[in-house]
Amino acid sequence: MSESPPPSSGSARPTGVPQGAGGAPERVLLVLACLFALLRFWRLGEWSLWIDEAYTFADWKFSLDGGQIWNPLGYVAIGQTVAFLGGHADEFSLRLLPAIVGCSCIPLTWWAFRDTLGGRRAALVALVLAVSSWHIFWSQSARFYTMAMALSLLGSGIALRGLWRGKLVRSSIGLAVAAAAAAFHPTAALVAAGLCFAPLLVRLRSPELQQKAGRAASAIGLFALLAALIASPWFISALRQHQENKPTSALLSGPLHLGLTVGYFYTPLLSVLALVGALWAWWRRDIVGLFATAVVLVALGGALVLSLAMQMTAQYTFSLLPWVIFVAVVPYGRERGWAGSPLASFGWPALLVLPALAGTALYFSSRGGERSRWREAYEWVDDEREPGDLILGHAAPIGEFYLGDADRDPRRPRALSPLGFWFGEGARRWNRKDRRVWVVIRPQWLPQLSDRDRASLTTWLAEDCRLMRRFPVLMDGRDLELLVYLRDEDR
Repeated sequence: MSESPPPSSGSARPTGVPQGAGGAPERVLLVLACLFALLRFWRLGEWSLWIDEAYTFADWKFSLDGGQIWNPLGYVAIGQTVAFLGGHADEFSLRLLPAIVGCSCIPLTWWAFRDTLGGRRAALVALVLAVSSWHIFWSQSARFYTMAMALSLLGSGIALRGLWRGKLVRSSIGLAVAAAAAAFHPTAALVAAGLCFAPLLVRLRSPELQQKAGRAASAIGLFALLAALIASPWFISALRQHQENKPTSALLSGPLHLGLTVGYFYTPLLSVLALVGALWAWWRRDIVGLFATAVVLVALGGALVLSLAMQMTAQYTFSLLPWVIFVAVVPYGRERGWAGSPLASFGWPALLVLPALAGTALYFSSRGGERSRWREAYEWVDDEREPGDLILGHAAPIGEFYLGDADRDPRRPRALSPLGFWFGEGARRWNRKDRRVWVVIRPQWLPQLSDRDRASLTTWLAEDCRLMRRFPVLMDGRDLELLVYLRDEDR
């Protein structure tokens, strides 16, 4: 069954834009989506912090008052949540607000796209997002990506409703709200840029948008230009800081890294289905599919350009995930051709939902939240060590969070010695004293050392230390295992 197009009289929308409720299928899909959204609270405090979460705690606790943070809203919000829960910062209290906002992204997705896609297909987008393990990961992380996505979805929903009705003010307000998501993370502005430039790209294939929404589309383009000029100093400062912290090693290494991580985290299947949806929209001149595809292309294109000068990874395109699912869902439920066949009516949602649901089941079981087991490793060492033992480790801010005192600052570890991306004469220095040295490493990070330092470290571990324990994670495509070594006094 297909959702009926709007009547031609009295409607300002292009004829390709669905209208009205999706009936019982919409309600069933939406209820399922909201139920799966609650998974964001399951085992919320069980997984170890990872490095960026430790930095969230450090920056909220020690850097906010110094004006060193250029996107303070997320830090303040997480800090207020911790204070509301009693002031004790642990995995649960640090992650609760991102989980709540991540849960809200599911009904927000349905609302944002319902007026454009129609109720049933918008509910399917929400369901696919609800069972996405990648979305669950960020909902269970003490970071600000779900906050950026939620505000981006709110603005997108307002902008789309204004655009299809040719409403200048509503379109501009929606674009402003979507752009404001950059206050939580500047990369959320990529979606706002997509909303600005998508009408221009759609006109190349379908003149209908110009006929029905041309005034509003032109206005949001002008608004975007003015907003970009006003916000440019802030964006340039944020980008310069990111480039200093994460430069690319070669011209094409950045785009290659971005492409590989996007393919991995969006999943190859969703990427292929989105490509099919984009081609279907081009072939059928489907204005809805063309618009969503244009948003995705502009946002990914912007990330690709930035990756030439700085390291960009899939997480910086996280706010785009609902739009990618949108494109993949576009052919679903159409009356004519293969997309409207009974097989497609059931098979298309199954292809989108069931593999994602399987990935989520693995996320909560064998993959252990898709995090290295830092807490277990450092706490095991803490139980086994003797007075005077040195602890040396990768991700020292995490070790400081778990082993430090009440005034711990993860960016200035005292409970252990950091093993950074260098080694130098470390082995000779650590061997000077007759004391035991515990070493916690993540082997996947060893290639980031220089050839000389990597050879020095691995030789020292092989000749002067012994492997005490492994902390594996059964994660396909990523090596999250941690190793714990011990250098005895008599070595």
